[in-house]
Amino acid sequence: MRIAICDDEKSYIEKIKKDIKSFQTHENEFEFSEFESGEEFIAEFSNDKYDLLILDIEMKDLNGLQTAEFIRQLDKNVILIFMTGYDKFVYQGYEVKAFRYILKNQPEPIYFKQLSDTIQEYYRNKKYIKVIDDGIEKELLTVDILYIEVYSHQIVIHTFNKEYYQKGKLSDYEKMLEECLFVRSDKSVLINVTNIDYIKKNQVFMKNGKILYVSRNHLEKITRAFLKFSRNRWG
Repeated sequence: MRIAICDDEKSYIEKIKKDIKSFQTHENEFEFSEFESGEEFIAEFSNDKYDLLILDIEMKDLNGLQTAEFIRQLDKNVILIFMTGYDKFVYQGYEVKAFRYILKNQPEPIYFKQLSDTIQEYYRNKKYIKVIDDGIEKELLTVDILYIEVYSHQIVIHTFNKEYYQKGKLSDYEKMLEECLFVRSDKSVLINVTNIDYIKKNQVFMKNGKILYVSRNHLEKITRAFLKFSRNRWG
C-alpha cells in the first residue's frame, strides 16, 4: 500500500507512520513517502502513484485543501484523508471527495478506528468479481458497480461505463458482495451503497445521476446502511 503523508510537522508525520504500522499484517505492507509542504508534494505527484494520501489542512502557503484540489484534477481514485485540529473544513473536504476527515488529538479509540477504516477501504476498493464480457473472462472492481438487477431472466451488472449481462442468481451475487456493502432495494435489484449520492423518500440517487426506487420492505435497511457508511466516513 503506497502512502503519501504531507504535513509541515515532521514529528506528526512520524506519529502517523508509527500508528499505521501498528495495523501491519505482513512485511512491507505499507510504503511511505513524506512531504512537509503542499508545494513539495505537488512537484513530484503523478496519477496513480499513491493509494492513500494523508494531508494536513493547516499548512503554510499552499494548504491541504488547495493541494487536494490540484490532486483531484489528476487523480480521481486516490483515497484522500484530511488531518487537522479543527472541524470547520469538513464540507470543503467533501467537495474534493475526501474519504475521511480525522481530527488530531481526539480520543485514541476513535482515532485508531478511523485509521483502521481507511486501510479497510483500500482493500475493499481492490475487491473484484469475475464477469464474462464478449466471451472473455475479466475482473470487475466492485467499487465500479452501481447496482445489479434481474432483467429478462439475466443478471445485469450496471457500472459507470457499461452493462454486463451474466447468467446466475441475484442471491448468489448478494452473498458474494455482502462485505462490499451491497444491499437490496427490492427483490430484483442489489445496490452498491458506496455509490449512492443520497436518498430521498423511496428514491435512491446514484452518483451517476440514475434514480432507483426502493420498496417499502427494503427502505429501512438500505437507508440504515447508507447512513452508517456516511457516518463512518466522517465520524
